[in-house]
Amino acid sequence: MNLTIGEALDLEILQGFKLLAGKKGLSNPILNVAVWDYETGALIEENFRKGDFVLSTLVAIKDKIEELEENFQRLIDVGISALAIRPVYIDKVPEHIIRLAERKNVPLMMFDQTFTEDVIVGINKAIVEKQGYKKLTMKIDDILFLNLNEESIRGIARKINPHFMENNMVAFCRKKSKARGMINFSKEEVEEIGCKVIPFKNGHLVINTFEKHDQKEIEKTMFRRLEWLGFTQKDYVVGVSGLYESLGKLSYSINESLYAFRYAKIYKRDISFFNDIGINRIILPILDNPWVMKYYNGMVEPLLEYDRENETELLKTAISYVENNGDIKATAEELFQHGNTIRYRLDRINKIMAENFNCEHFYEELAVMVRIYRMLKSDL
Repeated sequence: MNLTIGEALDLEILQGFKLLAGKKGLSNPILNVAVWDYETGALIEENFRKGDFVLSTLVAIKDKIEELEENFQRLIDVGISALAIRPVYIDKVPEHIIRLAERKNVPLMMFDQTFTEDVIVGINKAIVEKQGYKKLTMKIDDILFLNLNEESIRGIARKINPHFMENNMVAFCRKKSKARGMINFSKEEVEEIGCKVIPFKNGHLVINTFEKHDQKEIEKTMFRRLEWLGFTQKDYVVGVSGLYESLGKLSYSINESLYAFRYAKIYKRDISFFNDIGINRIILPILDNPWVMKYYNGMVEPLLEYDRENETELLKTAISYVENNGDIKATAEELFQHGNTIRYRLDRINKIMAENFNCEHFYEELAVMVRIYRMLKSDL
């Protein structure tokens, strides 16, 4: 688990960095921070390594800026993660250099008003912290996948944070695509109040524990913590678990936060609570069950095949119909169709399902199929 360029750009010390090209390379891992001072030509291969985040004023070619492309290509061939230029000897990066970075998926940045030494310290600190989080992530995986008893889960939880209390509620937070900025928390302060923030699945698990069991007070406290930590609904999508009175049930809390997050993503919510997502509380946990998939495929495949062969939109109609709670008028308005067209399509869907699947309760089974379809098409 390595720090990526995208994660580094979220560090406070890098807030003044402007990305010029290479957005597709933001997932490149950073293994080291290197300064390009004097090296040109073959010296680049001798002094730089794969995974280097390279910082430079271009002093090595200050009198021969036309050699930037050749030397940048050498850095790319070595396998650097990114190049960040401080505009001391150039004011603007040439367009052909920007195109090269874009073509090779190597992030190219410019930065000013930030000392190179501070950048090195900040990134190296983040690299070390990210490596430390790898062990925590493995502990979370143990809790979720090893089918442990409550006492074993409690023991692992205490190793994650010895200050954990019994009552627990978990939030899973993932940054919205355009948001920037790191979470702002002091490790010691967070742990001492029985809380822990752990990077997980491209987001953060915020494990909250509490001494007293008071649902309303705990929810208020948790939201204050999330705000304090920087997990605002403006910048993050948040899924929240129910409240559990035993730390040994932490696996339930974690899973529920992930399910609630997935629901929030599907239905474009800023925040969702597991206890408020209705029938999806049943569907989400069983999506991997082979019998569920057999049931689902038996219903959805005939509709997909009919749509492919006849260039129709029966599945799209079914989704809209269910999402509008069986309201034909609302479905027609959403799809810009006449109500009679929707009725015809629904009749066709009913007949196809009856031919391929013994479907006695049309709307109920259609609704389950649509819910499963939406969940499977989402990506946590």
